[in-house]
Amino acid sequence: MIKFKSKTLQRWIVLIVVSLVGGMITKLPYLKDTYFSTLQAATGTTKTQLGLLLTMYGLMNFICYFPGGMLADKISPKKLIVFSCFGTGAVGLWYATLPGYTSLLIIHALFGITTVFTFWASMVKITNNLGNEDEQGKLFGFLEGGRGLVGTLVALASVFIFSQFVDEAKGLSGAIVFYSVMMIIGGILVILFVQDPKLSEQSEEDVSTVSWKDFKAVSKIPRVWLCGIIVACNYMAVMIFGYLTPYLTEVYSMSSSAAAYLSVFRAYVMMMVGSLFGGLMSNKMKSVIRFMQYGFIGMTIFSFSYLLIPVNRSMLPIVVVNFVLQGLFLLAVKALYFAPIDEIGVSKKLAGTASGIISVVGYAPEIFGYTACGSILDNNPGVTGYNILFILTGCLSIIGFVLVIILKINNRKNVKAKAE
Repeated sequence: MIKFKSKTLQRWIVLIVVSLVGGMITKLPYLKDTYFSTLQAATGTTKTQLGLLLTMYGLMNFICYFPGGMLADKISPKKLIVFSCFGTGAVGLWYATLPGYTSLLIIHALFGITTVFTFWASMVKITNNLGNEDEQGKLFGFLEGGRGLVGTLVALASVFIFSQFVDEAKGLSGAIVFYSVMMIIGGILVILFVQDPKLSEQSEEDVSTVSWKDFKAVSKIPRVWLCGIIVACNYMAVMIFGYLTPYLTEVYSMSSSAAAYLSVFRAYVMMMVGSLFGGLMSNKMKSVIRFMQYGFIGMTIFSFSYLLIPVNRSMLPIVVVNFVLQGLFLLAVKALYFAPIDEIGVSKKLAGTASGIISVVGYAPEIFGYTACGSILDNNPGVTGYNILFILTGCLSIIGFVLVIILKINNRKNVKAKAE
């Protein structure tokens, strides 16, 4: 492993490498986001079958979050991330052959193992161990912002490679090979630059001391479950936020090209800016929990604001400004899902287990959220359906705010009890 004399430089290099692989690793399972029509034609699948591939991936993720968290506390997170990078790359090379549908289902199940079971909690644990409690917001804000930036760059590079082929199926294979090779290169960078948490100053406890009793102890901390429910409130709101693009085209007659640019802006630029904003502000406040309460207040205000803006094309600039401000608060909170782990009193050696519990609860809306939103819009055509989604987002924001206050009070009592 390459080491630097400056410990500050060392940890930022580690964070950059982890952000790099974190930004690339989900590109293969979510390939349909960029190449939906081409993927369908090249694999001979229906839209329903493509949806089932992501259902398979989502179910595997849900199953893997908690045991993956325990695994990251028991085994070297660095080795797990290296395995994830090489494993995702290898499965990706199989994917590039564009095999039959049964093989595609197996591939997406394997992606659940390599991108969640052995990766997700390990990424959280290494980031958590790079700094003390006061630095968690900044670290996770940078992690999420970096993932957004890397995701943008590799997606653009894959599109360039795809465009170099006359045959679209071969172009798709080329793009998949590109992602796969990048993951393997990412694994090599992890070997060279990433240090295991147990070797750092912040976590001197050996992971081998972690026992089943420790895992049970974490699962009995109500603040960890509260964090998970808070994440679920924000994550469902983020999922609904994705429906703002069709809202602008259907209700405010925004052009399809302008909506496409805004969609890219939402998915990448706003993610990066919102993440850095959340990280820096929570770091300045010296409390991630404190910043989250302001984040949910902002979410509430701008979610309900859509209901007050007249449905008139001349109001489109106002709606877009509201869209940007809402997204800023939404994505700032999203960047900090795992930043409170230190603040709520979980030992660094058990950060993986805590992140596993938070993930299982927090990402649960992925199982039913999109289906529910689609059903609401189908059964309530036009502006009515979207208004229901805005009311739902506002209510989720209020619930999130109340839960953050409860978490804050509970955490204060815990700190006081420990001091006594």
